[in-house]
Amino acid sequence: MSRGARIRPRTALNAAILILLAAALLYTLLQIRTDKQGILRVGDAAPEFTAMTLEGEAVALSDYRGQGVMLNFWASWCGPCVSEMPRMNEAYEDDLPGVAVLAVNVGESRGTAAGFVSDHKLTFPILLDPSGEAADSYGLIGLPRTFLIDKQGRIAQIVPGELASVDQIRELMESVRP
Repeated sequence: MSRGARIRPRTALNAAILILLAAALLYTLLQIRTDKQGILRVGDAAPEFTAMTLEGEAVALSDYRGQGVMLNFWASWCGPCVSEMPRMNEAYEDDLPGVAVLAVNVGESRGTAAGFVSDHKLTFPILLDPSGEAADSYGLIGLPRTFLIDKQGRIAQIVPGELASVDQIRELMESVRP
């Protein structure tokens, strides 16, 4: 065997070891993040945050105490987020009394979010979280994610991923109606 033939298996083994070490490091970092921020569960108090609307008004989650809230985290680059927005808008326009819909745009500029809202003719309130602070307080790793919050400010349900139908969204909203 030539000397080069002996090096190749060793190089492949070294690459495999590096990949495993990188995966272990990533897992550890995610665990540290989860441990630091905690995992939100049904029944927990919804983390308080304040964000700006597209119109520049400061809005706090606590402003909605006494109402049910459907809190959705999204971004314009997120395919499932884009797909669910027209369904959310249709359910919002049903005007279910006592239930607020808040869609928090994560990590994008006011201009990007405003352009998306205009292009999709969205009528529900959009909040801006350009630095991701609100998303971090909810321990988000992926988008979209929806939190149903009851009138006492407690998490009633957590829905990871895309909201699949207008009927599902209406049912979720109804579930937190006071």
